[in-house]
Amino acid sequence: MEELPGIEEHLKEALSHLEQAIEQSVRTIVRQPAAQKELARAWELFLGDFLGSVREKGKQYEVNLFNLISFPRLRR
Repeated sequence: MEELPGIEEHLKEALSHLEQAIEQSVRTIVRQPAAQKELARAWELFLGDFLGSVREKGKQYEVNLFNLISFPRLRR
């Protein structure tokens, strides 16, 4: 499948950005505990948008990406 390398590259890049956001979020909370509520809201918005996008695209194309994932195998 010729599209798979491109998809994998996008996912690796997305993971890199998420790791940076996580690191920055944790450092911000340690330095500014009052920012916790605002950061929580930012993460909630992000996760809601992400999960909503997966659901909407799934409906549009009649593909449930969540069914493709074996959640028990996600452990690191």
